Amino acid sequence: MYTQFIYKIGGNPYITTNNDNLFKMIIKYHLSQFDCKSFAVLSRREFHGRKTYEDKKILLQAFAQDWQLKNPEMFYSWQDLSDWGAFFEEYGKKYGLLREFRENGII
Repeated sequence: MYTQFIYKIGGNPYITTNNDNLFKMIIKYHLSQFDCKSFAVLSRREFHGRKTYEDKKILLQAFAQDWQLKNPEMFYSWQDLSDWGAFFEEYGKKYGLLREFRENGII
């Protein structure tokens, strides 16, 4: 999935082309979505020590909730919705959130 990240703190835009890089950006930075394929990078996330499985699960859950709240404001194509569904299904499965994502209409 093509996703663009624009740094508010300076730097060149970063473009992800796969789900792994998208997930890494979600974990690494505080993001604000302003387009169906664009995010503003607000600041770096601070962790005390290593990021744990539980930390990543909580961040993915929070990201999914934010994405769902912004969903009515965005104009997604069918391809975009399919890409986001594949992303949330892949990482929901990895972090045990599939049931929650399905119940809340994320996938």
